[in-house]
Amino acid sequence: MHLATPAILALVVGLGAPRGAPVAFDPPPPEAPAPATPTTPPAPIVPSSSPADENPANGNGAPEGNTTPEKGSAATPPPATEAAGTEAGPKEPPANLTAPVEERKRAYIVVDRVSTAAGTIESDNDEVIVLRDERGRLKTFTKSRVIGVTYLLEGPSGRRVRILFNDGRTLVGKLLEDGYENVSIEIEGISTKYPRAAVSEVQPYPTDEELYERFRTAIEPDQYTARYTLALWLYNRKMYAESKHELDSLLEATNHYEAKRLLNEVDAQLALMKPRTDGDTPAPRPRDPRPELPSNLLSKSDVNLIRVYELDLADPPRMQVSDELVRTMLEKYSHSELIPAKSAEKAGFYSKEPVEIVRTLFALKARELYPQIEVIGEPESLNLFRQRVHNAWVINNCATSRCHGGPDGGRLFLHNRDSKDDDTRYTNLLILLRTKIDTLPLVDFDKPTDSLLFQYALPTTEARRPHPDVKGWSPALTSSRKGLQEDFVRWVRSMRVRNGDYPVDYTPPGMRQPEAPSGTGPDR
Repeated sequence: MHLATPAILALVVGLGAPRGAPVAFDPPPPEAPAPATPTTPPAPIVPSSSPADENPANGNGAPEGNTTPEKGSAATPPPATEAAGTEAGPKEPPANLTAPVEERKRAYIVVDRVSTAAGTIESDNDEVIVLRDERGRLKTFTKSRVIGVTYLLEGPSGRRVRILFNDGRTLVGKLLEDGYENVSIEIEGISTKYPRAAVSEVQPYPTDEELYERFRTAIEPDQYTARYTLALWLYNRKMYAESKHELDSLLEATNHYEAKRLLNEVDAQLALMKPRTDGDTPAPRPRDPRPELPSNLLSKSDVNLIRVYELDLADPPRMQVSDELVRTMLEKYSHSELIPAKSAEKAGFYSKEPVEIVRTLFALKARELYPQIEVIGEPESLNLFRQRVHNAWVINNCATSRCHGGPDGGRLFLHNRDSKDDDTRYTNLLILLRTKIDTLPLVDFDKPTDSLLFQYALPTTEARRPHPDVKGWSPALTSSRKGLQEDFVRWVRSMRVRNGDYPVDYTPPGMRQPEAPSGTGPDR
């Protein structure tokens, strides 16, 4: 019998087994084997102010409560905690994982407190480094006389990397550019630039396949819960063949109920991926006695338009406006006093920052042109909803297949497939904002704590309007999660448009057609 390492036990106790169909969060796979005398591994560093600061458990990058595992035998896995299936650990593997070292061809040098240099490396040794700058000039630096040398990472664009910041923060994302002036990465579809001077190093990060090989070899055969969690991680990474291999092997050794359910999901995904030949005759599908679940999601243009209406121009995210949009604005609203009459002054609009163009469009109330504003980042109110409401507890508590994400959800349905995708999340946002139950709104903008969504998530002893007594329900906003309660109120008050009153044509599933939204919003 093998004793489970603390890393594996932390995985088991922190996650447990999910209640229902596989969800779309990324549970942490097991770490590398512990030394002969096990010690608790350090938690991965999670920044407090970045697009990646998104933990499904509580939204702030760290599990709530005491997650220190008890020692026990892996042959008899510890029982799942009461919150099993509703909380998850850090979304990325431990921060000490790295890919093999590769040759660096460019460097950034902090010469002193006021000057820097950058270029391609012509020669490099322990004492001297020679760079060729962008103008073709050669510059030689004695390493002992400069503050620091940073070797830059080459492409290709989209490779997974880990960024180490000078202040100790760490981020994992897709590399867009490791440049001389900025480091650009993409996390959850959001592109962000960081000043070169703030970054100490960009490191290549292992691929999912490399991580899988490490985690697979770290688990002992009798650590059944850890083996199931690895299979679930593979499923959520869409590595279906590998997930099936792990599940088949697990079910040969033990009668694991959740593994059987997950295997059915994996087989279904593999069947969808299997190409049909001309001679194939599809077998008739058995009729599903359950009602068909809604599948209509918002389009990317709908998502972008919601972002436009939620823009805070005092703290705008990254956005773009085309010259064609500027041209149309100048021509269509030439009669407005906001548009200068002189051609030279009009030409100046083309060189203005996007936020200034958008500010003028809002002042003109040129709503027919809003869809042409491209909002690349995420406004603060929507970022708060994503991290501290939707991903933190709505998906794991309210939108599961046994609750409002399945056929027995009653008058409220929430989408749980691909829950990290923008179209899924913004569709759920609109459902929550536009849905009323017995004339009471799910989100009350006048009194946020009276919102049905808030009241139904409280323990029944604390709620003024308790959640109906249904099998399997458990409160999401317990007394140990006061931070999430406060963030819900903060999110509601940060929204610029009330009640989902965006000019987006969407009716919540099972609800009556709402009145046509005006899409005006405050000062919009």
